[in-house]
Amino acid sequence: MIEQEVYKAIKPLLEGYTEGLYWDFKKTLTDVSEITKDILAFSNSNYEDDSYIIVGVSESKSKDELTRISLSSEDRKRLNTDANYLYLPGKWNVHGLNADDIEKMKQFSAKLTEQLKSCMLISVPKCEFVPVCIKAKTLWLYVIVVKKTQGVFVSKKDLFAMYDNNKVVVKQGVLYVRVADTTWEAKTEVASATEHIRIWKKYIDWLESQNDLPQGNGQNV
Repeated sequence: MIEQEVYKAIKPLLEGYTEGLYWDFKKTLTDVSEITKDILAFSNSNYEDDSYIIVGVSESKSKDELTRISLSSEDRKRLNTDANYLYLPGKWNVHGLNADDIEKMKQFSAKLTEQLKSCMLISVPKCEFVPVCIKAKTLWLYVIVVKKTQGVFVSKKDLFAMYDNNKVVVKQGVLYVRVADTTWEAKTEVASATEHIRIWKKYIDWLESQNDLPQGNGQNV
């Protein structure tokens, strides 16, 4: 996805008061295993489109009900928007990331991609990493787009916390999904039996549909 497409997708999420089934906000990225767990959960969840991990956003401590970021003419042209401002509810603080932060995010994403490729048991999640500049040359958001693909997404080994080698963040063979508890919050949890049935049935049906394709038109799993 290009920057304009990602901006269009995340703008309504930034202007809402919640996290949800297909999006999550992060102040920064520090632990590859924690983000891996989030990506597995988004990949397995019952949402039929891409999901977004938006980095550069934290809980607001301000009492203001609404804040805004001014978009320059250059910003509006680049993002293909007529809006003069990005309006933000008081719940979120879009502190953004600077150029050095973006370089760190790119390095983090390279490590994350390698872990996803090397640790999956059945299917490998597909992610795109898109910096979105919301204030010309000074303020970015970094967005991990978790692409909606067919599969069962579990790790073939335990993945430990970056700062605690005794803490298992992702357990071997465990299926995680994104569960929206209430209107106001969402969290990642181990899948229920119902979710196991849904995910495996959908994957098996998809595999069978691929076997029905004419020879030469099949897709790799």
